[in-house]
Amino acid sequence: MKRSPVAWCVALLLSLCHLTLTASAALPEEEATDGLPVLAYYYQWFTPKSWDRAKTDHPLAGRYSSDDTSIMKKHIAEAKSAGINGFIVSWKSTPTNNRRLDALIKVARGTDFKLAIIYQGLDFYREPLPVQRIADDLDHFKRHYASDPVFDLFAKPLMIWSGTWEFSASDIERVTTSVRDSALVLATEKSPQGYQRVARYFDGNAYYWSSVDPQTNSRYQERLNAMASTVHKAGGLWIAPFAPGFDARLVGGTREVPRRDGDTLRTEYNAAVSSSPDALGLISWNEFSENTHVEPSKRYGNSALVELTNLVRGPSVRTSPMTDNSDDPGTEGVLSVGAALVILLLLAAAVPIYARIRQPRAPAAAGPRRRAWQFPRRTLLLVAMVAALGSLVTVSVVYFVSRTHDAGATALYIGAQPVRDPGSVLSGAAGDITCPPSRKRNTEEFGKTNACGMDDTAKLLGTIHPDAVLTLGDHQYPSGSLIDFEAMYAKSWGAYRDITFPVPGNHEYGTPGARGYFTYFGARAGEPDKGYYSYDLGAWHLVALNSECDEIGGCGDSDPQATWLRQDLADHPRKCVLAYWHRPRFSSGTHGNSLDQDALWRILVAARAEVVLTGHDHDYERFVPMNADGRAESKKGMTQFVVGTGGASHYRFHDPEPTSAARSTGRNGVLRLQLTTEAFAWQFLTTPDGEILDSGNTQCH
Repeated sequence: MKRSPVAWCVALLLSLCHLTLTASAALPEEEATDGLPVLAYYYQWFTPKSWDRAKTDHPLAGRYSSDDTSIMKKHIAEAKSAGINGFIVSWKSTPTNNRRLDALIKVARGTDFKLAIIYQGLDFYREPLPVQRIADDLDHFKRHYASDPVFDLFAKPLMIWSGTWEFSASDIERVTTSVRDSALVLATEKSPQGYQRVARYFDGNAYYWSSVDPQTNSRYQERLNAMASTVHKAGGLWIAPFAPGFDARLVGGTREVPRRDGDTLRTEYNAAVSSSPDALGLISWNEFSENTHVEPSKRYGNSALVELTNLVRGPSVRTSPMTDNSDDPGTEGVLSVGAALVILLLLAAAVPIYARIRQPRAPAAAGPRRRAWQFPRRTLLLVAMVAALGSLVTVSVVYFVSRTHDAGATALYIGAQPVRDPGSVLSGAAGDITCPPSRKRNTEEFGKTNACGMDDTAKLLGTIHPDAVLTLGDHQYPSGSLIDFEAMYAKSWGAYRDITFPVPGNHEYGTPGARGYFTYFGARAGEPDKGYYSYDLGAWHLVALNSECDEIGGCGDSDPQATWLRQDLADHPRKCVLAYWHRPRFSSGTHGNSLDQDALWRILVAARAEVVLTGHDHDYERFVPMNADGRAESKKGMTQFVVGTGGASHYRFHDPEPTSAARSTGRNGVLRLQLTTEAFAWQFLTTPDGEILDSGNTQCH
């Protein structure tokens, strides 16, 4: 069939529209949430005969007994391979349950796998157990199990009390008061109002919501977010639930939630992650009666476990129907505008082409008629040229903007920060701050004299009455997990979080992506894939840098951070400039000099910056002003401080660097800085009474 030229033009335009819309609508993959504990609810009530009751599926491992330690080893190995960090074991104190828990503890201890418990506070008929029985059982757990290292997942062992909505506030207080000194006790309330009723008696909430259908409950995400907000406002831990499906019709239920070839698991996982949890609660490893199991089974094979592995360990495409990105003014909108202009260009070009094709052949004598056709054709050609030029300009701008963004050269400047007196700004600075929870402490390092002095340095910081707190990395040992941040750092230096301007250290990245650090500090820590930013305090420009070079694409002269730093200093010229990061360029301490920061140091010296603050070595050291090569330079040099004295522990000095001017170790302390319009003054204050070990002042260049 012969097609007209206009048909070909229309077909071409429609094809381009389709390609454009497809490209614009494509959503980027999001990375899995590294470092967030994933805990699976685990049931230990099985005997070979129990598999004959209320089951539509059975495990590939056979109709096992919960006494079988080979099954326990198999379960833990499979769970660990999928990225599960521990089991939340269903328990109440009976001879059988205790025997099985003892065996599971031994297996878990030998495989570095963690455990918590969920106490079954309701009986088989969903009636509440006697309060005294619950109190006795939790006391039994405290005395017999809580000290075992397998429960060392959070700051304290974790106990979840199932069925708390059935108990009065006074009964709950009676039970939890005696055990919260040695364990974290979480409620299982189903609503924000329910948790508010009992929040003062618990350390958080673990919502066991297995029966929700995310495809039919339009308020599913909203409800999870509301629960998370309520729990976090009360200072508690939030364990967000997710499940692969649900069907309890054989045990008296009426609801079924299909698995939908893994889509239910994916959707619920993404919704749980989106609720800002402290841990994820997978429902379940082996609850076969309600069909929430991910354990490999005869009906589903290992499909749920494979899907879980992809979610936890690999990239995860967020497919939740509750997510709406229509208001996101990101690159998709820019590309759509550019694509629309290209289509207009093609349309403008197609019209004169079509006019040319359709132009009737005039006889030789029809000169005037031919000229009459030329005028509109030339006009249309002019329109096409203008459209082409406009499109080229637009595409060039879009390309430039996208390249700039990709190269990490975004502003990352958060503006002038509020201070009481811009002419005299007070700040306090230190790094290497908070010890691990007591159960995680290495006594060789944290058992020494004056170790774990974060409470004292936090009090000393308060005596400065700072406008800003500059933290120099390694805020929370041992690995910067969010749980430890909230359990330890929040109770000392966390009092100043709203005026803290942090930088990450190596221990923050003990949790992949430093997720605990970036979650705890939020926007104050900068963009999570960078961790560097700048701002102004009074007359000073401050630059917070990330010395964990391997995590951000390097620290070399042409790497993203150095490129951004050079541009930032040019965009924000100030007479006085202060920079800070974790690893010191020069140090007489245990770690010594860090060559990775050489390019950053040289850029700052070239910009005539005044001060660099660092941590990493657990001591105090001040250097004389130095040039780009680290040699003394009194007029144009930069003064570096090492202030790794926030309270964690202490290191000894080695051979002093030639430019080292003052040194102190074995004392916890804070550097007090006064930033005026043309100078800075410093005092190194030590605990407990604020004794000044070093002080001075210097004019800005």
